[in-house]
Amino acid sequence: MATIRCPHCGSPVMVRGNRWECGWCGDFGNISSLNRSERVKLSRAHDTALEDLERGVLSILNGIQAHFGSGEKERLLACKLVIYGMSHALVPANNQTQRNLQLLQAFFQRYSFCTAGEVLGTARSGKPAFEDQFLLTKEQLGSFWESLLPDLPQYEAYKAWPNWLYQTVDGLSDVESFFSGEDSSTLFDTLQEALDAHWSAYPLLHPDRTTLEAAVRNWDFSENEWACRDLLIAAFPDAVRFWSAEELLEMDTMELLGKVSEWKPEVGIQMMKLLLDTAECHLQEPEVAEQLLGNDLYELCQNQTVQPKLLAQLKEDARLVRQLFQSAYVGDLQEELLEACDWFGESMLKEHLQSLLAQNPHFKEFE
Repeated sequence: MATIRCPHCGSPVMVRGNRWECGWCGDFGNISSLNRSERVKLSRAHDTALEDLERGVLSILNGIQAHFGSGEKERLLACKLVIYGMSHALVPANNQTQRNLQLLQAFFQRYSFCTAGEVLGTARSGKPAFEDQFLLTKEQLGSFWESLLPDLPQYEAYKAWPNWLYQTVDGLSDVESFFSGEDSSTLFDTLQEALDAHWSAYPLLHPDRTTLEAAVRNWDFSENEWACRDLLIAAFPDAVRFWSAEELLEMDTMELLGKVSEWKPEVGIQMMKLLLDTAECHLQEPEVAEQLLGNDLYELCQNQTVQPKLLAQLKEDARLVRQLFQSAYVGDLQEELLEACDWFGESMLKEHLQSLLAQNPHFKEFE
């Protein structure tokens, strides 16, 4: 801020709210008692400082209106988000400074949708205004952000946000930065990480099983590259209830099948059958067969806790036998199951599986 000088002795003065005080000569008074040139400097200082805040507010308004429309309801929504950002930044007592109060007062003298006293009063209560609507952390999500998730595109970690969403969150970080003194980019990164966490977890917490089944059946992962994993989560919610959405997001299909089958082999086998039954019409395609049999199912099939129950299933389930031994991929999975037949004394089953394997044009002798 520009140096404001005492009208009596010309020394720099301390400005608090609407009053000033000179530390050199002891004179003091209202802002109106300063020389005109000093009052102009104060006004210009506020104008310059408010430009950063105004940019943040405008960014929020533009983002909200670009997505929701430009009516009075949308303008009010943007104003409420601005007030949330201001009060959230001012909740810490050390941010409730005279300068911030002056800037609040100056801002609301220009834009009268609220008052400085209302914003600061809410902050002093220890809870920001409209917190239930706009809170955004990895642990909690306000109703405004939650309402956006169903209509956002499929989350992709390295894909840019929709422009309106970026503008809204960027504006919020600018508003909070203005009053908290924290770096705006750091605040944006924190908000982005929080929203990304909820956005990426949304399909797991609100699965559309019909859509997932169609993706696997058509072997089309253009909308969701994790459709196989997500289908298993949607179809077997009790089997995955022990893991958080964040933990599930870190698993691929093979790891999920492996963990579930280790805990409950029967459920793991049912999961495997769901994938194979759903994608069955593609099992004569080498790329698909290798992905399922050579990768996704491998950990389950080589687990000796699962193998006895899987062999028992194979003796009763001709469809599963065909899927595993007459598809367009032959490799470690079939060799592991044949060795399991030796281990668990299933010689007749082994003979049957070998005969089917011999008929498979994709089979070459195991090394």
